[in-house]
Amino acid sequence: MGFAVFLDVDGVLNTRTTIKQTPYGYTGIDDARVEILAHALEKYGGGDIVLSSDWKELNPKHDDYVYLVSKLKKYGLEISGQTFDSNLERGKGIKEYLEQHSEIEEFVILDDMTFDFERYKKLWERLLLTNGIENVKFASRTPAVEAIVFSDYIYMFSQR
Repeated sequence: MGFAVFLDVDGVLNTRTTIKQTPYGYTGIDDARVEILAHALEKYGGGDIVLSSDWKELNPKHDDYVYLVSKLKKYGLEISGQTFDSNLERGKGIKEYLEQHSEIEEFVILDDMTFDFERYKKLWERLLLTNGIENVKFASRTPAVEAIVFSDYIYMFSQR
């Protein structure tokens, strides 16, 4: 059984209150939030991290992308893939990624925006809206089981 987390960065691993900055001076990434993600993913049984964030548009050698990779690596996480989308069609990008990766049977989406997710029932039911990973809520009134379980793990580790 393959599990994946489609990860947005801004609004999930940082918020407007984040003090840290990237090498280029943008809002940085909070270690505590990466740690929550790592623990929740471990508790779920592991899985892949697929970058759905705008950060995917950075060149892998860009200092800010290297910074992101190093923050994840510090907690044993790595990016296994990324979506390809444009014009705020993040849902379409995730849908296409899933069509190309049939090994992914279960997934959740961590994002602070709804984009076009509601057009895709399967995505909407797995969308966990955040204002920082520790503040997660279901997008759908009828969330999928994996969204419920993963959000419980996030809550469990954010209370420590």
